[in-house]
Amino acid sequence: MRHADELFQWLSDALVQHFSAQIAQFWVAQVDSQGQYFMKLQVLSSRDNSIPFRVALSKPFADLAGEIRSWQTDLPLSLVGNVFSSFQASLLQRYGSYYCCAEYLSSKGHYASRGQTIFMPLEAVALLFFNRPPQPDFPQSISYVLRLAMQLAESNDMLVSPSNAQSTAAGYRHQAAQKSTPALADLVPRRTANDDLMTTSNPLTSYVVITDKLARRLYREIDGQKSVQELCDATHLDIQAALQGLRILLHERYIELLDATGQSVDSSILLNNL
Repeated sequence: MRHADELFQWLSDALVQHFSAQIAQFWVAQVDSQGQYFMKLQVLSSRDNSIPFRVALSKPFADLAGEIRSWQTDLPLSLVGNVFSSFQASLLQRYGSYYCCAEYLSSKGHYASRGQTIFMPLEAVALLFFNRPPQPDFPQSISYVLRLAMQLAESNDMLVSPSNAQSTAAGYRHQAAQKSTPALADLVPRRTANDDLMTTSNPLTSYVVITDKLARRLYREIDGQKSVQELCDATHLDIQAALQGLRILLHERYIELLDATGQSVDSSILLNNL
């Protein structure tokens, strides 16, 4: 195993095969674009393959996992009727799941789902369903196995340290900036028509004073027609130098960026990536 997701999948299969769970799920905490936490179902194992997705992947499961993460607590073995609505409980009982429990898991190491570039402290919830009460020592055994698995994940480099997570994220941002350069070269800078940018109240004065020589050199050539690459050709600057000068002009609101259709684009692609 090289990734925590592989460990989660192995654990969910083992819980179904060796601990008599009808359904085993691992929900992992994620953060959306607004900075809000939500729970993502990372792996799922089921003893009965006929259980439909609308039962095994229902929103009430995600809501329960979110509450457990929020409170950072475990759910002791309970009747599903005491945890879920009567409708959801009847669906679970129809497929042989009468009891449920959950374990809150966390680790000092950072984690990113496959295909993601954002590392964050690992918080997961193991949600388990049974058709009959397991043996009295089973919940304690399951808790021990899951917490030991988190320790093994960290000691076997399936998770990354906080310092390495920060450097890795910085590397991803640098790669993204490099990949975005060709697209930036096709954008067209245009001077803004903002009177607040004038350096004097004299109505006869229609120029701005730009102290940075590189930015001033670019500003002279900006006509709303030349692309960033064409500005590089006109000023004999390489793309990185030109982007640095454009960043200054954008920050001071002397210019805006247009795409190939003439629509204004978010200048943060320059302000944030350089």
